[in-house]
Amino acid sequence: MDEMGNWLEDLLGEISRNENQEICQGLLKRCGGRCAERNALPGMGGLKEELAGVERMEEIARIISRHTGAECVPEEDGFLLTYNRGKGCDCSIVRAGYVHSPVFCNCTLGFHQKVWSTIFERPVRVELVETFLRGGNCCSQKVFIK
Repeated sequence: MDEMGNWLEDLLGEISRNENQEICQGLLKRCGGRCAERNALPGMGGLKEELAGVERMEEIARIISRHTGAECVPEEDGFLLTYNRGKGCDCSIVRAGYVHSPVFCNCTLGFHQKVWSTIFERPVRVELVETFLRGGNCCSQKVFIK
């Protein structure tokens, strides 16, 4: 691992050992939200437009799946979103080998919270179900639409 990778692993190690996990995880979530603003949301206008006014969760899931390529399963209070089953993490920082710590998955929470709250124009809550960095075979989040 190079200097950047070592630095990031040190940072994530310190975050994982810090007494105030709420603040540390919040920082990673905010960074994930900023990543979504820069890298995902600019290309998601078509999805947002198509979802406008759609109320049935089954239809919402179908549209999301078609636009993102992810498995999207409707649930009563939101949807279960699963990416890259068996293919590895979608994050370029992880793919480049800079990060191996499961603490980094808090970034994903912020990323998806920003994406879906922007798309639906209302608050959402996101829970991680499974991630590659936590030993899973996919990256899966439950998105609760408030």
